[in-house]
Amino acid sequence: MSDFGQLRDYIDGAAVKRLSDVECDPTKSNQHELNATRLIRDLFGEGRAEYPARYIRLEDDEEKIEDIEGTVTIYDARESHPTRSEYRLYYQDNPAITSAETGDILAIILKKDQSVIFISAPAGSQSELELIELFGENQSTNFRSLDFKNDNTEVSISKRFILEEIGIEVTAEFGKSYLDIIQSRFGGLIFPKTRQFSALAQELAGDSNSFQTADDAIIAWWETEEAMFRQLEGELISQKLNSGFKDADDFLKFSTTIRQRRSSRAGNALENHLAQLFNEKNIRYSWEPKTEGNKKPDFLFPSIDDYRDSSFPEDRLTMLGVKTTCKDRWRQVLTEADRINNKHLFTLQPKISENQTDEMKASGLTLVVPESIKSSYFDSQKQWLLNLQDFIEHL
Repeated sequence: MSDFGQLRDYIDGAAVKRLSDVECDPTKSNQHELNATRLIRDLFGEGRAEYPARYIRLEDDEEKIEDIEGTVTIYDARESHPTRSEYRLYYQDNPAITSAETGDILAIILKKDQSVIFISAPAGSQSELELIELFGENQSTNFRSLDFKNDNTEVSISKRFILEEIGIEVTAEFGKSYLDIIQSRFGGLIFPKTRQFSALAQELAGDSNSFQTADDAIIAWWETEEAMFRQLEGELISQKLNSGFKDADDFLKFSTTIRQRRSSRAGNALENHLAQLFNEKNIRYSWEPKTEGNKKPDFLFPSIDDYRDSSFPEDRLTMLGVKTTCKDRWRQVLTEADRINNKHLFTLQPKISENQTDEMKASGLTLVVPESIKSSYFDSQKQWLLNLQDFIEHL
């Protein structure tokens, strides 16, 4: 459906290490520098150079993620010495270091546009696992360098999620232009209601009977809508850039609209496609019904009326939460639909840590992921995971 290219299309290289005590304890060091080993110099080159940078502290609790802009500088501290060199990487105050603890993972990433991402994540966290998925493991406090310039590693759907979470915009060759179809269907290059947009994606990709499994259908629908969305968004952004902005407030309002639309569309689209699958499989459900108080599970089976009927057997009730990515937000699902002890959560999140999935199991939550994403999980997790076809057969 879509080709997201290779890692080399987005990243020139990276250096990964574990933070030492002296690097993240302000009482022991205030130098704001890292030793630029030969591996670092191979990545950035010789001589003094300053790079635009984003400093990111990843956390599993998304509200705690910190992100600031600045610069990093590589220089020779002994550049005036006739025979000796001592290269250092200078960084400013930033959350990637100030919020870190000894043993946390640190990655310094040189993007294709020659800007830098300086990023850390807590040891043992889901965020750490994502950085390891991209760059591999390194338990040493010495840098391990990776050169992607000649690397052929494909950007899978799991790697794409991770790249975009750390701020690397992933583009794709979709093989087909949808702009004329969108313009004809909706009377112009505009964003219609999300259900209309999802319905067009389903129509273009084919109904669920066109695919071997429900997992194949949901990925095809999702990727078709993603292609439609990216192409339409790109065209609207180009038009706005060509017409210009009235002032800074106009620019900020436009960029805020883009971010909010991306965020809200992803979750809504996934629910739309799941609802269509349930419809085509003749599965009864209630969509976002009210259970107790203001609680609103995404999907309740077979219906909210059955749920409210105290004589209806609890073991025949099923609840499905939906989150494109979950991290710590999976716990929200546990508070919904009190009558149902064993809950389900559908997500596109790849390779969740074993610590997290062990906690999910202990809390009575079963994760449902498309088969193509299930392959990114550890073997020890796969027996517990359900793919979408399994879940539909369960219903």
